[in-house]
Amino acid sequence: MPGAHRNVSRQLPSIELLQAFLTVAKTGNFGKAGELLNLSQSAVSRQVAQLEARMDSRLFERHTRRIVLTDEGKALEPVAEQVIGLLSDASQMLTTVGRSVSLRAHPTMAARWLIPQLTEFFRWHPEVTVSVDTVYHRFPDFAFESVDAMIAYGTATWPDFEALELWEEQLIPVCSPALLAGTSPEALLRTARLVDSSMDRLDWRRWEEYYPGSTGNDNPHLTFDTLESAIVAVKCGQGIALVDAVLARDELLNGQLVRVHAGRIVTGGRYTLVYPKRVKRSSGFCEFLAWLEQQVAAADFRKADDPERPI
Repeated sequence: MPGAHRNVSRQLPSIELLQAFLTVAKTGNFGKAGELLNLSQSAVSRQVAQLEARMDSRLFERHTRRIVLTDEGKALEPVAEQVIGLLSDASQMLTTVGRSVSLRAHPTMAARWLIPQLTEFFRWHPEVTVSVDTVYHRFPDFAFESVDAMIAYGTATWPDFEALELWEEQLIPVCSPALLAGTSPEALLRTARLVDSSMDRLDWRRWEEYYPGSTGNDNPHLTFDTLESAIVAVKCGQGIALVDAVLARDELLNGQLVRVHAGRIVTGGRYTLVYPKRVKRSSGFCEFLAWLEQQVAAADFRKADDPERPI
């Protein structure tokens, strides 16, 4: 019945006519309604007249000093309120749907840097939904996975993607204050257990190349496969670890960890937000990206890595 459908469609009143009707019903005056709607009194009067013609009913009794709803108008009022309310809710839903950002990151990086940073992001963008997965061993296929961006670590460049460098990794040696009590940093480095955050013990081998003779000839090792495990071990007094000062920022600032040497290793590794060009304009991600660019420019999260910070 296509023809019947077209006839019904033509008889439906527009939202503008219903808004005019409701505003006049609430104010009881065409002039006041016009002020609220940013329309002239005559324009509001014409819209109400059009609605009455469309509904084939008189909706208001016009008196000299005020306008009163007829029985038909009283019946229409709650229906019009419901229609306008539903459309308002739908409009709000459509403006917030899609305001989301889906990220992938290493679990240590997510727990130690990304999640704490999100507190500030949500202050400015509470309407944005954020999801974080930690499938860090697999770079996302952005064409088929519902991931907007990945915070990647390494020395790679990203010619096929957009990239925002967050910081370059620099490792510093730290331990718990209790482990350092009663001895000097130099003596501790020569005798303490060296805590590794990777099974290949690469970082401490690099350290020996940078600062030969600073460690002993036979320091014992405690080896893990994540930085998080190494930091926990060091906080428990189990040795000295080489840590990224940005990721260990909280412990450095509150004194749970202290430096035992002024040196540092520049590994060449970088933490980088990598994302496809198309997602840059996506609602939710564009807000996140703009906020993150401001954070990187301010670089507040790097303050714990001050080279002048005392040992």
